[in-house]
Amino acid sequence: MFVFRASLTSISIILMVNLTCAASATILVDDDGAGNFTKIQAAINASEIGDLIVVRNGTYSENLVVDRPVVLRGEDDPVVRGSGISDPLVIVTSENVTIEGFTFSGGRNDSFDSGAVLVLSDGCKILNSTISGSSGNGLKLRDSNNHLISGNLVFDNRYGGISVSSANFSKVTLNQILRNGKWGVVLEGCLRDELIQNEVSENWEVGIQLVSAELIDVIWNSIDLNQEDGIYLIESMGNMIIDNRISGNGLNGVSLERAPNNVLMKNLIHNSGEEGLLIVGFSDGVRITENILYDNGINGISIYGSYFSTIDQNEIFDNEYDGISLRDNSSSVLISDNEIHGNKRYGFYLEDSNKNLIKENDVYSNLHGVIMAHSSDNDFGNNKIHDNRFGFSLEFSDGVFISNNDVYNNSDDGAQLKSCERCKVWENYISENGGDGIQVSGSENIEISRNLIENSSKYGIQMLDHTTQSLFMNNFVLHNGGGIYIYEGEKNGIISNILEDNQNFDARDNEQTNKWFSNFYSDYLGGSTTENGIGTEPYVIRGRRGTVTFDLHPVALRALLEGGGPD
Repeated sequence: MFVFRASLTSISIILMVNLTCAASATILVDDDGAGNFTKIQAAINASEIGDLIVVRNGTYSENLVVDRPVVLRGEDDPVVRGSGISDPLVIVTSENVTIEGFTFSGGRNDSFDSGAVLVLSDGCKILNSTISGSSGNGLKLRDSNNHLISGNLVFDNRYGGISVSSANFSKVTLNQILRNGKWGVVLEGCLRDELIQNEVSENWEVGIQLVSAELIDVIWNSIDLNQEDGIYLIESMGNMIIDNRISGNGLNGVSLERAPNNVLMKNLIHNSGEEGLLIVGFSDGVRITENILYDNGINGISIYGSYFSTIDQNEIFDNEYDGISLRDNSSSVLISDNEIHGNKRYGFYLEDSNKNLIKENDVYSNLHGVIMAHSSDNDFGNNKIHDNRFGFSLEFSDGVFISNNDVYNNSDDGAQLKSCERCKVWENYISENGGDGIQVSGSENIEISRNLIENSSKYGIQMLDHTTQSLFMNNFVLHNGGGIYIYEGEKNGIISNILEDNQNFDARDNEQTNKWFSNFYSDYLGGSTTENGIGTEPYVIRGRRGTVTFDLHPVALRALLEGGGPD
């Protein structure tokens, strides 16, 4: 028994040595007859594990099957054209195959599940090759893992340049992928692949498409001049789209459809035919940060019917319509620390979108700053809204909070509320606007409080169209064309405001049902005061057609109200 085991061990050692020696063999293929073989397939059939097959320059009319782990290396760019049959030019069925330095041209296989080069096993490398003119895909990776696709030129294929289906943990890098009939790169049902530093341009549909793909890194790519979207994600989640240049694509720069929890960071997205970034259909929880979006054909960022996303630290400018648009019940979106300027329509546009938080943005030099319609319970805080036409314009929007904003140098109204209910505008700095500081029209149960409103060309505060049951309290209304003007409004309370040095009047009221109480008027000449600083004579507030209203308890000492104003 002992001798028998020793003999087996000796035989095993001899076999291992022979295999190691065989792995170092080099086989030369030359179609002119100056090598070991004139056909590549004959060399593959004669090779052993780990052999290097060097193929010299020439044209090889073959369809290859690589069924063992070898290296195929082209010397001076040999061309594989195929034998005319409807099969891939190369099928790789073995693991750990390397193909480098070839041109694969004119493959005849129009199946979406195949390609001119078809890889079906793990750990393969396709390097520094050209793949073009296929009747289907250029390169197809399928049902396998751990590939490296690098340095290739893939162009003019009928379907996709590089198509990856259920192939995971692979890296596609430093490739040029151009003018393919559908996609530049498509990943379907993939996990943890990397698309890095590729040029993906002039493809007839989408540049890069992810379908049911997860945890994919799309980084440092140049994605230009594709006919449809630059990047399109559908039903894909957890992907990182970082530091790409996305320019001149015919539809959208980046489009997400039913694609939640993705990150878009530090991308440059410009000159898209439609949206810079489009998010639709329950693409929830998306993080959009530190991107630059400009010169897009519609909006910089559009969100339709999605929730819980964060848009922060982006610069969004010079888009044909809006900087950021939220529509179709988009909700619970945080928008902060963005610079939004020069957009030809609105900085922000909200329609039928509720419960969003918009804070600490700089919104300037757009046609209008913030436009909101049929949108409720949104919160605007600590924004700078300046040098637009309208600063804020709200219509049919209820429960909106506008607080601690700087609203200045807009050419029309600083803030305008039309047909709104339960809105609160407080502790804002509203200055140097070309219309009214705040205009409230056809609204009810509005609270305007603790604002500093100064140097408006028209009125500090104006009420129109039967605004009712609203409270105007503790505001500083200074140096405007007129102070507070109730053109049409009933049953409102105007309480404890400082109305000072307004050009035409401090207060005017065309109705007789509003309650003016304990305001300071700089033109009050009531004579004596009580020990509490209240004037002993009422302040007379005049209106049209001889209408007269009174503040029966005007404050004569300004200092009594200063503590109730804006911080």
